[in-house]
Amino acid sequence: KFRLCFCNFMNKKNGIQIIILIIIVMSIQVFTPSFFFFNLVIVPDILIIFLTYIGFYYGRFYVIILGFFMGISQDFITQVELMGAMAFTKSAIGFGLGTLALYRNVWSGNIRMFFIFLLYNLHFLIYYFIKFSGVPISSSIYIQVVLIHSLVSFAILFVIDKSFFNNEITLK
Repeated sequence: KFRLCFCNFMNKKNGIQIIILIIIVMSIQVFTPSFFFFNLVIVPDILIIFLTYIGFYYGRFYVIILGFFMGISQDFITQVELMGAMAFTKSAIGFGLGTLALYRNVWSGNIRMFFIFLLYNLHFLIYYFIKFSGVPISSSIYIQVVLIHSLVSFAILFVIDKSFFNNEITLK
């Protein structure tokens, strides 16, 4: 049934292109180097940026499904001890990112960017809440961990949008 629904939505050419893009994005995510910032290891989350574009162009259903599968793949590859954390957060945030398709022509670029930043912030807040085993985090840890990860992902989205997508999300 899922196959029929997926094929009705996209023709074979678009489906193959999406699958190729998923493989490329997953490869980029695996080989993206981490860096240190104030004794904190930062790994840019390229997958959430890809999910932003899927949500913007295709809507909620597909971004939730892709978010789950990309998140569970990321769990298997990088963090077996937190199995399901990325799958949960990526599919939950995928719901919000799918909202972009509904309001694509209504919201201005600034409102879309603010909404995306809030979703990125929520994504990392939920993930690190799970990672820290439900212990409430202080505002300094929030700034160090959640906000910096959100800003890095947001900056990468902004650069990719300006460079490759002719400001599709940021200006229109």
